[in-house]
Amino acid sequence: MLRPLRAPAAGRFAVGALLLCLLGAALLIDIDAGTLRGQGAGVTLILSTAAAAAVVFPAVVIRSSPAVLAWAACGVALVSLACSLGLRVAASGGSVLDQASDAYTLFEPTALMVLLHVTARRGSPAGTAVALPLLMAAVVLRPLVIEVDEGSSVVALVLTLVAGGALASGLTVRLVAASRRQREERIRLEQRLGFARDLHDFVAHHISGIVLQAQGARAVAARKPQAVGDALELIEATGAEALTAMRRMVGALREDAVPDTRAPGTHAARALVAGCRLPGARVGFTETGPADGLPADAAHLVERVVMEALTNIRKHAHDCTTAHVRLDVSRRRVTARITDDGHHRPSGGTGYGLRGLREVTAAAGGTLTAGPGPEAGWHVALELPLPLRQVLR
Repeated sequence: MLRPLRAPAAGRFAVGALLLCLLGAALLIDIDAGTLRGQGAGVTLILSTAAAAAVVFPAVVIRSSPAVLAWAACGVALVSLACSLGLRVAASGGSVLDQASDAYTLFEPTALMVLLHVTARRGSPAGTAVALPLLMAAVVLRPLVIEVDEGSSVVALVLTLVAGGALASGLTVRLVAASRRQREERIRLEQRLGFARDLHDFVAHHISGIVLQAQGARAVAARKPQAVGDALELIEATGAEALTAMRRMVGALREDAVPDTRAPGTHAARALVAGCRLPGARVGFTETGPADGLPADAAHLVERVVMEALTNIRKHAHDCTTAHVRLDVSRRRVTARITDDGHHRPSGGTGYGLRGLREVTAAAGGTLTAGPGPEAGWHVALELPLPLRQVLR
């Protein structure tokens, strides 16, 4: 079954068909009017017309490489200028050429202006810089090669205006396409930066768990040697999970386009709490409201905040016996609170996890706070409006 044309492809097809009809009509008018059989100028006009047709028709129909297009346009412009020079020499040598209308056809300036637009739109930079002045000169100078009078000057002025419009439209399309490419590249860069932040969070979360498990295994090795095997098995599982997460994130960083495959809801946050093991502490989870309908971008931000908070509890909450994650979801807002009852000591580093999450949360229109709890321990609170102000990675 044939697939329907996408809108941009359909638009290009329509424009190409319109240009081909225009060029074909101009060529038929020249043939019907007999301008290509003019006495003395027929061979020269046929040569310049054939050169223009040999390039402009493939340029409209076939999407050739930018360099080939630009330098082919240069060649057509040089052929046209050479024919103009030949007509000028013939007219000054007493030829039958005595009217400006004998110097050009309808097809050639039309083809040159179409080529001017196409070259300005998608020609290579170096070739386009050479081709555009040559094409403009070829279009404007042809009516003036036999004689410069009021009629030829008017024709040259009209051709200049039309050629300027063709040039401006081609350059405008080129600039719009360049701006779109820059915007897409910026979006890809932002996506990769988001994945890099995720990679930091995943690695810190898993490595901190491995460190704590190793410390616990060393502490009980002398008193309970049989517990070391279980601890090593848990360390192995956590390390394998960390490697899987790193491979997935690094693979996403290497892709040009990273599709968003996250599912909505709070499944990832639940999995984090279920897989979190704090020596001597119990981790609880509570959620209220339509949590399974939480949008994917909001769910991802909740997951990252929960991950960062649990990682910090592992690192800094000494003598922690209880940690709790509570999610409240409504139609207009989602709130996540992570609390513990441990004794937090100031760390030696400045820390970039919560700082970066505050920036992302503020960009989404929400707030993220962290600090000592009202009685003991530490709390992290995330409040987000729904829907978010922007899609987050």
